[in-house]
Amino acid sequence: MSVKRIYAALGLMVLSGFSSFADGRRDQRFSTAGFYAVEGSPRTVANFNPGWRFHKGDASGAEAVGFDDREWEAANLPHGLEILGENASGCRNYQGKAWYRKKFAVNKASSHGKVFIYFEAVMGEAQVWVNGKEVAHHFGGYLPFAADVTDVLNANGKPNVVAVMADNSNSKLYPPGKEQNKLDFTYMGGIYRDTYLIETGPLHVTLRELSDTVAGGGIFAATLDVNGSDAEMEVRTEVAKTVPRSWTFW
Repeated sequence: MSVKRIYAALGLMVLSGFSSFADGRRDQRFSTAGFYAVEGSPRTVANFNPGWRFHKGDASGAEAVGFDDREWEAANLPHGLEILGENASGCRNYQGKAWYRKKFAVNKASSHGKVFIYFEAVMGEAQVWVNGKEVAHHFGGYLPFAADVTDVLNANGKPNVVAVMADNSNSKLYPPGKEQNKLDFTYMGGIYRDTYLIETGPLHVTLRELSDTVAGGGIFAATLDVNGSDAEMEVRTEVAKTVPRSWTFW
């Protein structure tokens, strides 16, 4: 079986390097979140950047589904909290909470698959709610994180609400852990990188951000030996299978 067929069966999006290797040519198709879609794959990676609402400052109760955000600023991601002059580094930027909200719908093709929201980065403490339930609490503004939202979603095209609180205040809980007025740079805040909505089939390659395997999860590729134009590689892939729910009827 070819590499592409194996990966398609697992619902995997093939890395660009593997795609070129499998086809014997360079693939010029558009890359989503660093991946290329595999024909017939049950996994989809959708752009989750458009259609947000934004509020700079705290907003009590903004995680609730029924919260009124109609007066908030419209925003698309990536998004920063403000635009400042070049000499604003470290002490003049806004420091505090900011909120983002978005309404969306999901048509889950497989009732036993998984749905994730993937954030490439949020500066620097982030809390995420979907339909009023907290699904992630992340510290650190330079690394990605993800949330498994499968069990909190309304499916079949019904509306869902995601709310994100981003706080770039001084904090020792994430790097660099120093007061910003003592730094020679600024971490501006907000959801300043891309976001994606990922849907998988029941059998899928795990996300490394959510894997319980130490130094594992997803795909790990290593070069074992290089000799001239020949190279020996090892690829380890963690695969999970979603167990169907059992229902009790009274």
